[in-house]
Amino acid sequence: MIDISGPQEHSKALQESEARLQALLSSLDDLVFELDEDGTYLGIWTANDALLVAPRGELLGRTHSEVIGEEIGLSLKEVMHNVFETGRPEFWEYCLEVPAGLRWFQGRVAPIATTEGASRRICLLVRDITAHKEAEREISRLLLREQLLSRLSESVPVGLFEIDMTGNVAFTNDRMHTIVGDLCANSMDELISTVVRADRPIFGQALAHVVSGQLVDDIEIRFCFPAPESSNGGGVERICDLSMRPLTDASGDVAGAVGCLSDVTDRVQLRNELEIRASVDRLTSCLNRDASLQLLERTTAAPKAPGEGNALIYIDLDDFKSVNDRFGHAVGDRLLAEAAERLREAARKGDAVGRVGGDEFIVICPMVQNSAQAIKVAERVAAATAATIDIGNAEVELRTSVGVAWTAEALDADAFLAQADSAMYQSKRTSRKGVTLFTTNGCCTPANGNGSPHLGPGNGAGSAGAM
Repeated sequence: MIDISGPQEHSKALQESEARLQALLSSLDDLVFELDEDGTYLGIWTANDALLVAPRGELLGRTHSEVIGEEIGLSLKEVMHNVFETGRPEFWEYCLEVPAGLRWFQGRVAPIATTEGASRRICLLVRDITAHKEAEREISRLLLREQLLSRLSESVPVGLFEIDMTGNVAFTNDRMHTIVGDLCANSMDELISTVVRADRPIFGQALAHVVSGQLVDDIEIRFCFPAPESSNGGGVERICDLSMRPLTDASGDVAGAVGCLSDVTDRVQLRNELEIRASVDRLTSCLNRDASLQLLERTTAAPKAPGEGNALIYIDLDDFKSVNDRFGHAVGDRLLAEAAERLREAARKGDAVGRVGGDEFIVICPMVQNSAQAIKVAERVAAATAATIDIGNAEVELRTSVGVAWTAEALDADAFLAQADSAMYQSKRTSRKGVTLFTTNGCCTPANGNGSPHLGPGNGAGSAGAM
């Protein structure tokens, strides 16, 4: 009797091993294919049928060229040929439209060992690498974007910097260093230390705004940078235009800020020069009429506290037309310039001299305690504008009529000007070489020589005698 239990047990073990292998292959998310040398599908195993180009029943027995298309099929055929020739596995990538959508796959093609004379076969292990490809594309896009931003940051004519929430400077472009000189600021504290002290609160407030998520636009900040070695100065002050934007992370929280710094020193200087030209009389270097009235409006707009009154002195050059007629306009211009210079010398620090007419000037005097002090300032002005001016081949008498108004209350600029003008004309009508004070009841009375108001009977008008 022949004992056949050994071969039976061996066959059973093989069957069980085959079943385990089939179960293992079928549980994979990857795709496993068995193909013969013609590319015919002999077996398919996967747990993710959505990655198959067609149902299994439609794939088995068909060639890969029939299933995945001629172009991709030819590529796989070439890979299979190399594998059969070398006996070594090869990797292969391709893109294919499947029920799950357009997907990228990586295949590993390896030969299957067979008995001599049997047809050659390969095992094709396919993995879905779509997410990996998308990540690669995103990284490539970000790298290109970073390169673009880097190129842009170096081509724009402004300084750029990035700070994190700890105050460290994470990035600066070359233009930033051009603006700040050789300064290498690694933190915002170091950068702020270069800001002119008076502007540091403004810079600090701007930083507070941006880290709280707000936008900061067009703030003028003065910086003081080390002077070049060739200069003798202690530093170079530049005016910069600052704008900043918050940087947010994926959750929307502020993670830092980017800033833009432009050197606008030349622009600001030009703007100031234009403003000066627009507000200064070219001949006398005094404020022109418009600028004088604007300053007067600001000075008199609000009520004043005790001791904070305002005075307005109105000066008219006497017989100026006769000077022009007799000596010509060049001498007349010289006389106007001389009068303006004498008015500036006589005025107090903080007073402003303006030319409001052809031969008319005003002196705006803030912080005048009372009318008596106003008269004293006006008398000094009157004394300074009484002189004999040498014009080369002759002498010209500079004489003026002077009126003054004083108020401790808010007052319309035009009304205040009319009061001082009325007082000046009172001086001119009386032909007195002195100062006339406009009184609260509208009367214009001469001032006495000691600068103290003299009260007329029953009217409360301040007065003083001639100089």
